[in-house]
Amino acid sequence: MVNTTQERIDRTLTALSKAVASQAAALMALENAPERALLVPDRLTGGTRQRATTALSALTDAWHWYSVLTDLAGRARALRGDRARLDARAIDELDLLLHGPVPQLGVRPAKLASRTDAALRTVRTCIDEITAAWNTHLAIVHTAEQRIATAAATAARLRLDDDAGLAIARRLLAEFAERAATDPLSLPESLSAQLAAAVAAAGSGLDELARRHDALPQALREAHELLTGIIALIEQAAADAERARGRVLRSRASLTRLPDNVLDDERHGLRTWLDRLTATAAAGRWKEASRGLDRWRELADATAISARRVAEANAAMLRTRDDLRGLLAGWQAKAVGRGVAAEPELAGLYRQARSVLYTAPTDLDRAAALVHAFGAAVDRRTSSNPGPNPEPKPGPEPRAGPGSGADSGSGSRLGADGPARSRPDGGRGPASAHNGSSARPAGKAPGRGVAATPRLILPTCRPGSDSLAPVCRQGGGRPRPPVDAGPTR
Repeated sequence: MVNTTQERIDRTLTALSKAVASQAAALMALENAPERALLVPDRLTGGTRQRATTALSALTDAWHWYSVLTDLAGRARALRGDRARLDARAIDELDLLLHGPVPQLGVRPAKLASRTDAALRTVRTCIDEITAAWNTHLAIVHTAEQRIATAAATAARLRLDDDAGLAIARRLLAEFAERAATDPLSLPESLSAQLAAAVAAAGSGLDELARRHDALPQALREAHELLTGIIALIEQAAADAERARGRVLRSRASLTRLPDNVLDDERHGLRTWLDRLTATAAAGRWKEASRGLDRWRELADATAISARRVAEANAAMLRTRDDLRGLLAGWQAKAVGRGVAAEPELAGLYRQARSVLYTAPTDLDRAAALVHAFGAAVDRRTSSNPGPNPEPKPGPEPRAGPGSGADSGSGSRLGADGPARSRPDGGRGPASAHNGSSARPAGKAPGRGVAATPRLILPTCRPGSDSLAPVCRQGGGRPRPPVDAGPTR
């Protein structure tokens, strides 16, 4: 019967032999792995170098301990041999060799095998951490390189090889790539964020420049179309002013115009400025032309608003006169239909109003007062005396003056189909732009057969001045002054 001491020796020797074989495989795998090159301290810096130095020290210890264990296992196998039974002397020697302390190390073989395994795990963990960090940073570098290459292609197309944003992105990429290669474990996240932001800024900036470059020809065409429209408005305003001059008068309004140099001022005249921008673009300085066109468009849009208001204000003068004529004709038709037109009071008021309205220049304020008085008188007279024809034929519609239309923004609206008034037949006319109702005689409520007194709401354009400021304040405020590097008008 084999004693327990021999069985214990055989178990220990078998376990030690297996441990040595496993360690040999692990050591060879580490030495032959491509990532083993990441542990060369001379290629590393910072925290990564410290970790690599520690791992290399552990690897050196593992090789040494492995050699000690290999020698010890070899000696034990030689002493054990293949004998079925060991004598007492062999058992004592093997027990001391396998279970006693290893000379110069002071630990038992089993403990030394555990230390060797731990050292190998340390080396493997360090290599894995460095590899993972390096792969992560390599992906960032690869993505940044691709995006920078795309931005560089855009810059080359635009002939902007000296683009500042692209230069910053390239510098940060070089710095990031160098630190990722030498110290991947200590690379700060802030540097990665800076690189991503710089690459994104360079790409978006060049994309915007490309958009400006490609859109500049169309933007110049649209600018010339806008200028043509402004010139047409200025000419229309001048034509309306010429037609109104000598034909109408009004105490609270005057004919207006834009400054004479709004088109041809040397610095900021819309026509001369646009000509310079067109020439700049043709010379290849498209960035300068595009940015200048933005400032030109701001001034042009403001000028277009002012020109439109000037044109509407000038057209409103004759349009108001024509509306008063139509309103007077409507009240007269009602008076005739009710058989009261020949009464002295009504006939006198009608003659006065018609005389003022058909005499040049027409005093609009006086004409409005007379038409209002005549309408009120007709309303009072017909409400007490319906007459033979309570439903007279409506009066003629007022003529549309120059520049009139549903979208006119000059002054108060007189209604889409004529002046805001009560209809001469006693019904309600289009609502006033100011109060939405017509006046009626004091003390009388509107009712069946009682016509409301008409109330004419005239435009409220106020006198302007020779400036870019709008002359009619309804519908908007002052336009912004031009944004430009030079002085403004």
